[in-house]
Amino acid sequence: MSLKQIADRDDVFARRYAYDDAEVLVADLGATGEASVDVLGDEAIVVFEDEDGPRQLELELPDGEGAEAFITNGVLTIEVGL
Repeated sequence: MSLKQIADRDDVFARRYAYDDAEVLVADLGATGEASVDVLGDEAIVVFEDEDGPRQLELELPDGEGAEAFITNGVLTIEVGL
């Protein structure tokens, strides 16, 4: 799944920001319960709970180095160095 596919949903705000030294992916997941994100190679695996129950997303990351990901208050942020 890509960030564009998430952004195509009406209930999720997602955006990609490109800077000189990094790309940042941000998505408001609307998570209401536990949430976690792990980066494995060129993919981020996101597990969270919303009003529909538990969900898992696998996001393709842009090419780069040193991806860092975290979720705060239901907002997923992934920064990939270029």
